[in-house]
Amino acid sequence: SISTLSRLDSIRTVYGVSVASNLLKLEASDNDPSSSVFKMDGFISNSNYVAKKTTMVLFVNDRLVDCASLKRAIEIVYAATLPKASKPFIYMSIVLPPEHVDVNVHPTKREVSLLNQEFIVEKIQSAVEFKLRQSNEARTYKEQTVESSPSSSYRISKDSHLNPFGSKLQKVPVHKMVRTDSSDPAGRLHAYVQSKPHTSLASGPNLSAVRSSVRQRRNPNETADLTSTQELLDDVDRNCHSGLLDIVRQCIYIGMADDVYALLQHNTHLYLVNVVNLSKELMYQLVLRRFAHFNAIQLSDPAPLPELIMMALKEEDLDPENSENDDLKEKIGEMNTELLKQKAELLEEYFCIKIDAQGN
Repeated sequence: SISTLSRLDSIRTVYGVSVASNLLKLEASDNDPSSSVFKMDGFISNSNYVAKKTTMVLFVNDRLVDCASLKRAIEIVYAATLPKASKPFIYMSIVLPPEHVDVNVHPTKREVSLLNQEFIVEKIQSAVEFKLRQSNEARTYKEQTVESSPSSSYRISKDSHLNPFGSKLQKVPVHKMVRTDSSDPAGRLHAYVQSKPHTSLASGPNLSAVRSSVRQRRNPNETADLTSTQELLDDVDRNCHSGLLDIVRQCIYIGMADDVYALLQHNTHLYLVNVVNLSKELMYQLVLRRFAHFNAIQLSDPAPLPELIMMALKEEDLDPENSENDDLKEKIGEMNTELLKQKAELLEEYFCIKIDAQGN
C-alpha cells in the first residue's frame, strides 16, 4: 500500500538503506473487550540485521511515545529466537481507544501505560515470535559459484535420486528413525507413542475458558518495573550462553537416565542434562520475568495458612507417626502465619498471593 511504502521511505531516509532493506512487515490486532482492544502494524528487523542496541520507534494513536515493558518483551523474543541475538530495530504504530491510554505515568508524558497492557504486550510478542520463526526458517544465503573440474563431474540418470553421498534415498520405517530434528514429526516422541482417544476431556468445559476464568489481571499501570529486578534480568541475559540456549530450545527428549539426569538429543549429539538444576534455573528466570505480573488462581475455599504450614512441617518429619513435637510445630505455624499476615500487602503486590486478616 501507499502508506507502507511511505513509512519504508521514511525509515530509509532517517535510518539508512541497510536498516530499511532488512525489515519484516508485522501486524497484530485484538477486538475482545474482555482482554484487549487494539490494532498494530509496523516493521521489525530480520535475522540479517546487526546492531549493538535496540532502536524502537513507537507511535500510540499517532503520538511518539515509549513503553518499556513492550520493548523488553520484544528484546526477549529476539534473544530467544535468533541464533545471533542482535538487538532489534522496531517500528510500531498502535491504535486503540483514547480512553485506554494513560499518559500521566511520567513527568514528560513520554512514557505511556495502556489499559490491559499485559494482554496487548503478550499478543504483540507472540506476533513478533511467529514472524521471526517464519523468517528464520526461510532464510536465504547468497549463492556461491564453484568451478567444476572433470574429476568431480558425474552423471545422474533420470530415474535415480542420489543424496550428496551417492546412495539412494529410501523411506525409513518410523521405528528405525533417529530423532534428529525437533521440528520434524518423526523427531518427536508422538511418533513412538500410540495415541489414545481423549474421551475424558471431550465432555468437559473448554480449557481456554477455564483458564480465562481463573486468571486475574495484575498491575494495569505497570507500577513494578523495578530497577533491582531489571538488573537481575540483565545479569541473566548477560550470562546467557547462546550455544546452550540453542541446545535447550531445539533438543529432543529421549528419556530419563536416572533420577536426576535426562538424555537429550540435539542435531547428532546426545547430552546428559541435570533436570534438577535446569528446573531451578527455569523457575528462577520465570519468577524474574513475571515479577509483580503473576496471574492469580482463585480458590473456591481459601486455604488456612496454619494447616498448610503444619502439612509442610510434617512432610519434612522423618517419623510421621511421632506426635511429640506437634505443639512446637503448631507454635511455628502460628508465628509464620502472623509474619505472612504482616507481609500481606507486599505478597499481594509482588507475587499475587492474597492473604486475608484471618490468615487464609
